[in-house]
Amino acid sequence: MTRSLAAKLAAAAAIAAAGACAHIEAPPGGVADTEPPVLETTRPDTFARMRSYLGPVVFVYDEGLSARGVDTLVTVSPRTSSVAVGKSGHNVSVELRRGWEPNRVYQVTVHPGLTDLFGNTTRTPSTLVFSTGPEIIPTVATGQVVLRTTLEAARGARVEVIHQPDSTLYETRPDSAGRWTLMYLPEGDYQVRAYNDTNHDQALQPYEARDTTTIRVTRADTAKSRRLALLAPDSTAPKAGTAAGAEDVIEIRFDDFLDPAQPLAPAQVTVTGPNGAVAVREVRVGAFPSDSAPADTGAAARRDTGRAAAARRDTTPPARPRPTEPVPSQSLFVRTASALAPDAQYTVTVTGVRNLVGLAGGGEVQLRTARAAPPAPPAAPATPADSVRARGDTAAARTPAARPAAPPPAPPAPPRPQTSPAPVAVPPRERR
Repeated sequence: MTRSLAAKLAAAAAIAAAGACAHIEAPPGGVADTEPPVLETTRPDTFARMRSYLGPVVFVYDEGLSARGVDTLVTVSPRTSSVAVGKSGHNVSVELRRGWEPNRVYQVTVHPGLTDLFGNTTRTPSTLVFSTGPEIIPTVATGQVVLRTTLEAARGARVEVIHQPDSTLYETRPDSAGRWTLMYLPEGDYQVRAYNDTNHDQALQPYEARDTTTIRVTRADTAKSRRLALLAPDSTAPKAGTAAGAEDVIEIRFDDFLDPAQPLAPAQVTVTGPNGAVAVREVRVGAFPSDSAPADTGAAARRDTGRAAAARRDTTPPARPRPTEPVPSQSLFVRTASALAPDAQYTVTVTGVRNLVGLAGGGEVQLRTARAAPPAPPAAPATPADSVRARGDTAAARTPAARPAAPPPAPPAPPRPQTSPAPVAVPPRERR
């Protein structure tokens, strides 16, 4: 075969292969694929118990899969060596670098986020449990992970449950509500550690937010961990940076989140203005709650009678539920005993305020109040039409306004003056 003919055949084969690989959409007129991949089978079988296992663990789905991000979706417990994840067609394969050790109960999980070739993504995890020797004990450990600064669910965190006698590491990830669960753990004492794996290296780094606790796992009851609140390490005290104020409230902004549960006293804040010290009445982390409650418009409507009560609507929006615990804030709010003067300079000093790791700090900041608002211009005098609109008299408002009366007719013009008298007729003389 000549070199030119071989090149042509190779090019034709490449084009055909590219066309076959690129054809991932439904044929014209076909039903679009809108369902995520569904797990069909695993290798080995779930809850299989054997003396040893060689080769990869395989998850087989009902359709072709995208390789995007697959390696970040898999966890293995216990993680006895580093994990290798692969994707081929409908399959996701998982291996340990040093193989599956004997006398272990392994849990391999593909977490939500697995995507097919049409962009449909799984929303539930797929877990395979198998044993390389010991009995599979139906134990359960569970808990929740939140972010300490916001109290929101830490959905991207890693949870590691470390067996205390041998330091065997089991791991999982929280769901969208921050809750995690590990099953089939050997009985015993464990350290539970959660952290934000910001660099995705599956290892806790000194700068990453974390929290730890301990649990005891038995087959008699579910081991419930206390809530873990992730917070980055901090070795500096909080420092006041800026201040703003109006009327009798001052907000002092710090460079760190403050502990909302700490006891605070007015003596920890001093405010000095152009007329001397200003008394402080109250101090708290975060904004003061509203002093005014919304009016009960529903009760007012019940008191009305007739058509007015039937036409009235309660347009008050429903009140938001109050948080069950105080949320951290970077602002310290101060309520003074008297209103601040407008367009005036104040000095605010804070001492002994703690951040979330318990370090106390404060500082001195300057505050300049805003100028007083100019008085509103006087209102224009009301017109009859304004009175009609104010009364809501729509019928009268629709009546056209009366036209002004026609002006009286002008007086007749005086006779035009003449320059010479009119001729006078002389009667003819009588004949004699």
